[in-house]
Amino acid sequence: MQLTKRQEALIRSLSTRHGRKGSDFCVCDGLRSSREILRLRPDLIEILILREGVTVPEQCPLAPVILSEMEFERVSRTVVNSQGILVVARRPEKLSAEAPVAGSFALLLDRVGDPGNLGTILRTARAAGLREVWMTRGCADPYSDKVVRSASGAQFALAVREYGTLDEMVALLRGRGFHRIFRTAPGGGRNVFTEPELFTDSVVVLGSEGAGAGEIPGAVNVLIPMPGDAESLNVAQAATVILFEHVRRTFSGTV
Repeated sequence: MQLTKRQEALIRSLSTRHGRKGSDFCVCDGLRSSREILRLRPDLIEILILREGVTVPEQCPLAPVILSEMEFERVSRTVVNSQGILVVARRPEKLSAEAPVAGSFALLLDRVGDPGNLGTILRTARAAGLREVWMTRGCADPYSDKVVRSASGAQFALAVREYGTLDEMVALLRGRGFHRIFRTAPGGGRNVFTEPELFTDSVVVLGSEGAGAGEIPGAVNVLIPMPGDAESLNVAQAATVILFEHVRRTFSGTV
């Protein structure tokens, strides 16, 4: 099976934000994340490309395109140290705003623009047992190749929900019974390790790398105590600490 010119043009277009905008497809380049897509959502796979010598994955849903090393590097997003596998997949179907909200709290990301940070948060959210992640407009594209690779394909195991601005999404969640809004703030606030209602009918908002979370009327600021002299954690580190505080409480039954 050969790669058609139309397929190659599609892959090239998906390497840019402009090309991905409005597209039904995304690209994943890398062994771990490609395996996850193949395992979690084989129904979404459109094209599977392998470099010569790479073993065909088990339970492969379609015949792969086999390319020489030179041909593969021409279409691959990761030329240096490429792992020899590339998947073009349809983006998962979006949940409507009226769909039920999963879990006792919602993780809401406000304008998290760094692909590595966003991917790490999605991977951590999946590891912590979340079923969905909420994002405001202005976050990085969760289905860009960099975010998919950083997340190891976690976005294909999660519902990624984005319905507009911070104000619009907070209003939507409040209307669904999530009345407690907690906003991470390095300047001061309640301790995430001792705040008893942090994960009870609540929204936990994490902000962008530079500006932080936007202002939210009625929100309670929370912080991660740092005994050292570091100025702050980046947003992916903060998400890991907070999400695994939820895991700790779930397993221990205590705040």
